[in-house]
Amino acid sequence: MKKFIGIIVLILIVSCDIDGYGPHVKTNGVEVFYKPDTMKDQAKAFSEMMSENGYGQDGDVSFQLVKDSIININMVTQEKYFTDESMDYALNAVSVLSSLEIFKDEKVQLHICNEVFEKQRSLKIVD
Repeated sequence: MKKFIGIIVLILIVSCDIDGYGPHVKTNGVEVFYKPDTMKDQAKAFSEMMSENGYGQDGDVSFQLVKDSIININMVTQEKYFTDESMDYALNAVSVLSSLEIFKDEKVQLHICNEVFEKQRSLKIVD
């Protein structure tokens, strides 16, 4: 009986989302965490789209997709982009393309985040 309980506890621990980022998929160097679990296909499509557009070629890049009233794309970036807006045009293009290609015209907002997905700055909502 103790062995059975131990196995159950082990399964629960392994299946837990300890870091709170959600499950993830990875295409080449593009890692995408997602919440809720029902977004797996969209996360995979997003990971593939970003990989095809050159993200992850120089090392792993991390994104998190979170769906609440809109689709939130949380992107881990270098600290300089917490205030530097020079890449905003290209990043807004990611939101537009994602909305059209993956999220079927749902509202999408990209957020610039640190390495633990804490939002540092948010870009325009694309709808």
